[in-house]
Amino acid sequence: MPSRALLQAGDKIRIVRVPAHDLVNCANAMRSGKPWAQHTVRILQRLADRKQVVRIYEIDEYGNAWFATCFKNKHNAWEEHFLALMEDDSWELLDTAPKPAANAGALP
Repeated sequence: MPSRALLQAGDKIRIVRVPAHDLVNCANAMRSGKPWAQHTVRILQRLADRKQVVRIYEIDEYGNAWFATCFKNKHNAWEEHFLALMEDDSWELLDTAPKPAANAGALP
C-alpha cells in the first residue's frame, strides 16, 4: 500500500479504484435517504475507469494530499473537483516531483 505521507506537491498518481470506506459511507447515506451521497463515489469511479493520472497540488497542514480533476458533465459544462487521498490502496504513485538540488541557489 502506498504511503500518502511520502507524497509531495507535483507527484503524479493514478486512481485505480474507489476506496472501500467511500463505498460504505455512500451505501449508508443512500439508505438514510441522501441520494447526493453518491457524488464522490461517482467521481472516483469515473477516474478509476479511465485509469486517470492526476497530480498532487497541495499537502495541507494536516498532511493530507489533495488533487484536482475536471471533466464535462452530462450538461456539457465543466466541473472541477478537489479530493483528498486516503491511506489505502485505491491509488498508486507513478512519478515523484523533481527535488531541488542540495546546493541550488548557492553562489559559486
